[in-house]
Amino acid sequence: MDYAERRSALLEKFDADAFMVFNLEGTDRVSLYYLTGFTGEGVLFVSRNKTLLLTDSRYTEQAGREVPGLELVQATGSFSNAIASTCKENGFNRLAFSGERVTCALAEKIRSGGLEPVALTDPISELRLIKDKGEIGRIRDAVLLTEKSLNQLMREIKPGMSERELALRLEFIMRENGAQQTAFDLIVAAGENCSLPHYQPGDRVLRAGDLLLFDIGAKCDWYCADMTRVFSVGKASPEAEKIYETVLAANKAGIAAVQAGASGKAVDAAARDLIAASGHKEHFGHGLGHGVGLEVHEGPHLSPMSKDTLRSGMTVTVEPGIYLPGFGGVRIEDLVVVTDSGCDVLTTFPKERLIEVG
Repeated sequence: MDYAERRSALLEKFDADAFMVFNLEGTDRVSLYYLTGFTGEGVLFVSRNKTLLLTDSRYTEQAGREVPGLELVQATGSFSNAIASTCKENGFNRLAFSGERVTCALAEKIRSGGLEPVALTDPISELRLIKDKGEIGRIRDAVLLTEKSLNQLMREIKPGMSERELALRLEFIMRENGAQQTAFDLIVAAGENCSLPHYQPGDRVLRAGDLLLFDIGAKCDWYCADMTRVFSVGKASPEAEKIYETVLAANKAGIAAVQAGASGKAVDAAARDLIAASGHKEHFGHGLGHGVGLEVHEGPHLSPMSKDTLRSGMTVTVEPGIYLPGFGGVRIEDLVVVTDSGCDVLTTFPKERLIEVG
């Protein structure tokens, strides 16, 4: 699907004179890029008669290079005033936008400018649920680069290194291998810190017997990867081995449950029930997975509260975990593409055993 086809699909999802995407200082870069390929700042108007890109002098040359086919309007004052004048000049009286991505302050400025704001549940996020072959290819590239980079880092890991040192080194390797940037702030957790799902790397140094968790992902050509692997620094304890085996079984059960037509709730239960049966029901508190694409966290969702049904072409993580405060934890996360008969697992990094490093 090309950008024009995406904009055409968007037209079926709103009842207004135009749909507005507002991206200033990263407020909605993904929607603007998804609909146009433009990577700068500005405001996009999509109507049944025309598509307009409103930007300022910082980005007019860039827009000319990246989206030469779009009609450009240059803002000379504030964007809120430019939005009002552009809409009036083009007969856009009812202006739709994503209520999840536009602030109340901007919506009120739109109203005070004489326009009728129409806040919607984000229709572009809905379009982005299904990835085309090109998008899946870019996600696969990001996964491969992530795995290559972690494999390189493994040879350098040794006791005495800090979590922060490892995270910094891994980001450098990713960028050296061609990553645009990291898909999110890399999580590197050692020992007892592995029990914190969204831990920020600190000064904790590796010690023999530690579990070592990497929740990592590179971004390549604007698309994200997301993968978690856990190692043991030297020989693992019997308890760590047992937890790892349980999480690995849950990971495999979750992957086996993924297919078009399955509910996000049912896929979550396939892994969660196994963890609960092992006696760790209270030690797995987050959902089993989420969509990944231009954003590292997007729809659909795999969780006990999910209302989503999987469809072919969706990309989701499967990431069960067991977290024991004071001891540590294990999470194993793979990224898969939903198919009619199951799923295509994009991650290939070894997970069949708790690998020793250091």
